Amino acid sequence: PEATALVFDGQDTSYGEFAAQVNRLARYLIANGVGPEQTVAVAMRRSNSLMVALYAVLQAGGAYVPIDPDHPDERIAHILRSSDPLLLLVAAENDISAGHGRAVMALDALDLAAYSSAPIGQDERHGTLLPEHPAYVLYTSGSTGQPKGVVISHRSVVNQMAWMRGQYDLGASDTALQKTPFTFDASVWELFLPMQLGARLVIARPDGHLDPAYLMATAAEYGVAILE
Repeated sequence: PEATALVFDGQDTSYGEFAAQVNRLARYLIANGVGPEQTVAVAMRRSNSLMVALYAVLQAGGAYVPIDPDHPDERIAHILRSSDPLLLLVAAENDISAGHGRAVMALDALDLAAYSSAPIGQDERHGTLLPEHPAYVLYTSGSTGQPKGVVISHRSVVNQMAWMRGQYDLGASDTALQKTPFTFDASVWELFLPMQLGARLVIARPDGHLDPAYLMATAAEYGVAILE
């Protein structure tokens, strides 16, 4: 629990701290109706809060719908209409508070102190979470028409992570870099593989994926073992 899980903006977060934050938010989401086969839209820029939000949605049993708050309002509105999320998780600085008819919850404004930080029990969820249940809904670019949502199951994500664990010699002493926007499928292994291994995940600044020099300097500074 004392090992470093995340590094962002010069601040370290341990596995114990991260788990506590995730579990508190997951219980809040469960209390607000989130469960298996329900979607939660997450509109945040890359940060510790984004990681907590994604893991909490999954712990609650729901599926996350990634939304780039810098995308055009028309695209955001289409994704919210078609994915029909129960609610929208945002950060206070994101200017999409209208929510297009959805309940909006600003993560950094929530008081979660009353919720337990203990691991989530299966009996706390709204139904049994199964391997075939959705883990996330990712939208295509829309280059050939309206963006289309692709539903990915927990089973599929676990299969990819298991393949990568067998393919690459990575472990708890390694460091990975989370730099792919979470609206792209290449982000999935960055988000979930390092945490399965007990490794350290360095989170690039929100616009960092656009700057190769920054990415290389960050990779060198933290001794990043794998970079896609």
